[in-house]
Amino acid sequence: MMRRWIALAALVPALVPAPGHAERFPLTTEGSAAFYTVTLDAGVYARSRRAGLADLRVRNGSGEPVPYALDLPAADAAPSPVLQEVPWFPLPPLARRGTTPSLGVVIGPDGALRAASAAPSDVGADTWLVDLSRLRQPVSALVIGLGVGGAGGDFRGEVDVASSDDLRQWTPGGSAQLLRASRAGGVLSQDRIELGGLRARYVRLTWRDTAPAPGGVRAETTAVAEATAAAAFQWRAGLKAMQGGPGEYLFDAGGRFPAERVRIRLPQPNTVVTGTLRSRSDAGVPWSPVAEVRLYRLADPAASEPGREQLSAPLVIPRNTDPHWRLTLQNGQGGLGGMPELALGWRPATVTFVARGSPPFVLAVGEPLPRTGDAGPVARADLLVGAAPAIGTARIAGQVASPPVPADSDPGRRHMLVLWASLLVAVSLLGTMAWRLARAGRQ
Repeated sequence: MMRRWIALAALVPALVPAPGHAERFPLTTEGSAAFYTVTLDAGVYARSRRAGLADLRVRNGSGEPVPYALDLPAADAAPSPVLQEVPWFPLPPLARRGTTPSLGVVIGPDGALRAASAAPSDVGADTWLVDLSRLRQPVSALVIGLGVGGAGGDFRGEVDVASSDDLRQWTPGGSAQLLRASRAGGVLSQDRIELGGLRARYVRLTWRDTAPAPGGVRAETTAVAEATAAAAFQWRAGLKAMQGGPGEYLFDAGGRFPAERVRIRLPQPNTVVTGTLRSRSDAGVPWSPVAEVRLYRLADPAASEPGREQLSAPLVIPRNTDPHWRLTLQNGQGGLGGMPELALGWRPATVTFVARGSPPFVLAVGEPLPRTGDAGPVARADLLVGAAPAIGTARIAGQVASPPVPADSDPGRRHMLVLWASLLVAVSLLGTMAWRLARAGRQ
C-alpha cells in the first residue's frame, strides 16, 4: 500500500508543466512611424503550434504586448471551368494494335491532327482519338456528347483512356463509366471523363463495348491566374515521405503553413498513379480528405532539352494549415520505387502593429499560455486611427529563444502549483491514515 502512495506522489511533479517559452524574432524598423508592417517568413510558421497563428504576439523592448492586426492574403477566386469543343477522329480497328499507318489522321506542322483522305466512318468506331494540341491549360475532364442512340436514347458503357504526345508511346490513364438514362420525363447523365489536370497533346478513348452515337467532345480546362499569383507563393519544399501502411505515405510540414498549393513529385520517371490526399492538425484527430489526385511523371520525347519531363500540375486547395499530410494510393497500382516528395505552396501574412513603448520590437511565437493582458489581433480598421496614418516598414532580423518564463510570473501557473501542492498534502495524509489502520489491524 505504501509503495503505491509513494509512486503516486512521485508522479505529481512530472504532471506539472515545465515553464513555457516562445521563440522571438527581433524586428528592425525604418524611420519613425506610429505603425509598422512586417511580412512573416517561414521561420515564424515553423515555430507556430496553433492554427491561424493564435500563439503570435508583438512585444516592445520592455516585453509588453502591443496592439497588432494580422492580415491574411486574399483567398483565390474560385476558378471557373471553361468548356470548348475539341477535334476528335474515329480510328479503324487496326489502330488498336498499334499500326500507325492505319490511324486515318496526320499530324500537321503545328501538332494538330487532320483527317487523312480515307478517314474511316465515325459510326460504330470503337476507338476515338481526341486532339488537345491547341489547348494551353491542363485538361481537367472530357465531356462526351452522348448522342441519341439505342432504346429511348439511353446509353451505358465503359471506356479506357490513354494519352500521348507523339501517337506512338501511350500512357494508360484508367477508365471511366458513362451513362445516359431517361426516366419519368427526366434524364440522368454521367458524361464526364476525369483527367485530373492532364497535360498531353492527344487522348485515345477505347470503348469496351459499343461506342455512343457521335455527339461531340468538349474539353474542360480551368483558367487560374497563375502568372500573377505564382510570384507571391513561397514553397515549403523537399518534404520527404515516411512509409505508412501499404500504398500509404506520410509527410510532416514542420509547422502550420497556410498551404494553398500542393505539389507531389514521384520518385521514378514514367509513373502514373491515382490516390487520395488527406491532412490533419494533430496526431490524435482523424484525417480529413483534401483532394482526389492523379499524379504522373513522364519523359517528354518531344522536348528540345534532354531529360525534360512532364509533371502533374500543383493541386489548388483551400487554405489549409494542417502540419500532417497523408497520400494513399489506390489498390493494385504497385509500388513507386522510392519515396515521393511533397511541397506546400503558401503566401505569408502581414502584421501591422502600434509602435508603443521602446524598441526593439519582437515577434513572440509559440507561447503555450497567454499572459495576463495579452490580447489577440484586432481588425486593421480598428488599429489604424487618425487621418492617413503613416505606416513604416519592419523586417525580421533573425530568431532568438526567449528565456524560460519564471514560475512566479504567471498567475495561472501559480494557481496550478497551489492545487498540486494541496493534492500532494492530501495524498500524504491519506497514506499516513492507511498505514496506521494497517498497523492497528496487525496488532
